[in-house]
Amino acid sequence: MTLDKHSEHAPFSPPPPQPSPLARSTQTTLTMDEATRNKLLKSYKTQVASASSTVFATLAVTPLENVKTRMQTHNFQNVAQCIRYLWRTEGPRGYVAGRLTSPSILTADVNALLKSGALPPLASVTAVRVMNFTTYAFAKNKVSDFIQRMTGESPLEIYDQEGSSPTVSTVVTFTAAGLFAGLVSSPVACPFELAKNVVQTSVLMSHRSQASNNAPNDPSLRNMPRLSTTEAFRQIYKKYGFRGLYTGFHLHALRDTVGTGLYFGVYETVKQIAEREMGKGTGAPAIAGAICSTMPWFCTYPLDTRKTRAQSVLLGKSKEVGEAASAMAKSSIYKGLSIILIRTAINNMILLSIYEYMNKRIDNLDD
Repeated sequence: MTLDKHSEHAPFSPPPPQPSPLARSTQTTLTMDEATRNKLLKSYKTQVASASSTVFATLAVTPLENVKTRMQTHNFQNVAQCIRYLWRTEGPRGYVAGRLTSPSILTADVNALLKSGALPPLASVTAVRVMNFTTYAFAKNKVSDFIQRMTGESPLEIYDQEGSSPTVSTVVTFTAAGLFAGLVSSPVACPFELAKNVVQTSVLMSHRSQASNNAPNDPSLRNMPRLSTTEAFRQIYKKYGFRGLYTGFHLHALRDTVGTGLYFGVYETVKQIAEREMGKGTGAPAIAGAICSTMPWFCTYPLDTRKTRAQSVLLGKSKEVGEAASAMAKSSIYKGLSIILIRTAINNMILLSIYEYMNKRIDNLDD
């Protein structure tokens, strides 16, 4: 065999690496054309819009949610005292407990976050909200169909007419669908909300279960380990069994059923009026979100307080539980209402504005 001078001295170049069959299969599976992607987005519009909006809204109000839970379960005199107490005793981590339980969430990898318990709280609240919106979307169509068979008029068609006003049938449709959605999602939501409450109050429970006067002078509380969500589940199950995960469930189910019915009924009604006056845009969902999220709390807040107090003292020594119960007895069932009204108004202004925006964007995608 004869080689020319150039090929004789050319360096050896290995052939480019070829992707493995598994990699080629994965690339084929994950790659889709625009039409397929748009079809999937339209098929799961409610789930995509509710999940993404929930993540943004939940992260925005997590500090306020932590203050609200402490106000309900411990004998703080006012919101300012609770905020100062949290800062002095628990530091910045006290404001993100129960949602982002790891201080390194922005830098940790997924495996580290799973081990620390940082992802389950946010994932659970997102899953529950997606279930809630999905059930509501299904139920309102069924209720509307039923009313149409009874009266000959479709509430949803009336609602969708440009410049229409609320009617008895539209209000009944949205409220009934909301009642059903709240009832259906409560068995899923209860264990996760229980764990959130236990996580948020775990440091307070370890310090005599209430805001004692010398707590701000105790530097050890800043470094006191906080339960992760998974650890809270494990300890509750170990101590009380499966039934322990549903402590306060009757209060939770009643709160969510009534609250969600009022939430969707007020939201759709106020949004319809606002759009008639302001036109379609982000302003109407934001206004409706603030109103629909605050009004139900005046009816359901006593239920929420009783539920939160029952859940927060599940873990702790018998002496701590007794002190916590004593502190709760001295505290009003409306303690923390002001902070939750601010929190829920901001949360739902963000949530429903993004939700409606994403719905419109997905609707406008090419088929």
